[in-house]
Amino acid sequence: MEEISSKRLKTETEEDEEEGQEERYSPSDDSDLKSTVCYSPLNLKVSPNQGYQDDDLKEVKSSYGVTDSIRAHLEDIFLTPESNLIALEEKARSVLHFYGSLSFSEKALLLRMLSTSFGVEHQSVERLAAQVSSLATSQASRSDGRLIRIEDRLRSALVPRYQQLFTLLSRLENGIRFLLQIRSDIITIISSPGIDQDSPHFHSMNSILHNLLSIWMSVGSLSLEKITWESPCDLLQKICTYEAVQSIRTWTDLKQRVGPYRRCFAFTHVTLPREPVIVVHAAITSQISWNVQSIIGKLHGDGPTSTDSSADENPCEEKLSTMTTAVFYSITSTQKGLQGIEFGNNLIQKIIVKLQVEFPRIHQFSSLSPIPGFRDWLLDELNVHIHLNEVGERPDQPFISDRETSDLAVMLGSSETSVLSTLREVLLTNKWLERPHWFPVLKDFVLRQCARYLYVRKKRGYVLNTVANFHLRNGAVLWRINWQADTSSRGVAASLGVMANYRYYPEQMAVNSKNYIERRIVAVSDQVLELVQQVLPDSSTPNQCR
Repeated sequence: MEEISSKRLKTETEEDEEEGQEERYSPSDDSDLKSTVCYSPLNLKVSPNQGYQDDDLKEVKSSYGVTDSIRAHLEDIFLTPESNLIALEEKARSVLHFYGSLSFSEKALLLRMLSTSFGVEHQSVERLAAQVSSLATSQASRSDGRLIRIEDRLRSALVPRYQQLFTLLSRLENGIRFLLQIRSDIITIISSPGIDQDSPHFHSMNSILHNLLSIWMSVGSLSLEKITWESPCDLLQKICTYEAVQSIRTWTDLKQRVGPYRRCFAFTHVTLPREPVIVVHAAITSQISWNVQSIIGKLHGDGPTSTDSSADENPCEEKLSTMTTAVFYSITSTQKGLQGIEFGNNLIQKIIVKLQVEFPRIHQFSSLSPIPGFRDWLLDELNVHIHLNEVGERPDQPFISDRETSDLAVMLGSSETSVLSTLREVLLTNKWLERPHWFPVLKDFVLRQCARYLYVRKKRGYVLNTVANFHLRNGAVLWRINWQADTSSRGVAASLGVMANYRYYPEQMAVNSKNYIERRIVAVSDQVLELVQQVLPDSSTPNQCR
């Protein structure tokens, strides 16, 4: 494999010298959009690293926060006839280079101007709406087509003018990549403080881009590619760089994840050459794994039994006769600009079909997924119930049983009245990790609360956890919740080391997905439902898993 000079992974020796330290590489935001020197529509020479020279910046900045010249340039684009495509694309290309040269704060100012000054022309909408209202009562206007023509013009008027610019940019080389970066910037702006006044405009622009990218980047336009150790070096580097679930620290880590008993797949798009859009890592095992360290450990082999002798004899040889299960232990969307865009169950279905062709004996498919946010949620719940106890109020739903209170009080050496405060302190400081003899009692309490978090807690009818929501939308079953499944510092900080298996039954995926999306029904196994009913004994929620 060729060497990578700009960014490299650490060798195992370097990793050993940095015990316990985790490192993540961040992909460059828009390096592919910038040349060493580019020219803006203002005819100013721009260095991507330096931005405008101070004198030029003072000369062209207006009180609105962006240049009058770029505003005029955008007006020129919108006034240019659509038939003059060559001129339009050249002008749009200059916008691409101009935007790529700005600092983030300057990008925010430009996007604010674009969203507020080049949105819907409300006067045209009012005039056309009045005409539609007037013609709607006339039978003659219906029969001669006048009403339909005005309705068409009204629909066009309701489209923000900047959507025309986005459509134009999408036709350019690197145009889709550029629009993904713009949406990524908008998402960052929306989540930033101090934008209340402009928030509706940014949200509207974000929605427009979301809808356009949903069409341009649909699953049907994505290609599935198997990643191996022989794949192009730059693609392998990006697989490492983008990994967001289980960090890849060394070339040895990477070689294992594309080696025996492991598979890595990348979805790519024709407009983003050599750029993985979605990356999926799978382990080929004989059972559904419950612990992620057994998958990403040093030895190849069969899931939780990765140290078995058959794997040690010849780790490079796959013995497929007992391989019946595929476990998806990492699914990463690499583009922030695709946030919130649903790819449907075809994404997982495509990988299942590909695996079944290579491994005909495989008939079980499951994820082994993190539960980000569970620890924080549980600490918040403890705070709420501590406060309710202090003021003498009863919660709407039971949080902890009398038996749990008694067991935890004995374990923690505290009174039953202060058990929640003591438990919160133990979980907050991770003191429980130093006392394995506490695990049996803690396990029961934590798993029951996690079942409540994943199955009961909802937002607008859908489950609260984003990872659970992804799998359920794709047609999976909330199948098992696993204690001590990720013992890394990251896993403990996110979910107290708990992980979930979301199981995929290929013949049931479409039905499960439809039931969840349309009827808010969560497909769940007996194991999870039993945990839920231990927390909520009066629950009569039906089991949706076969």
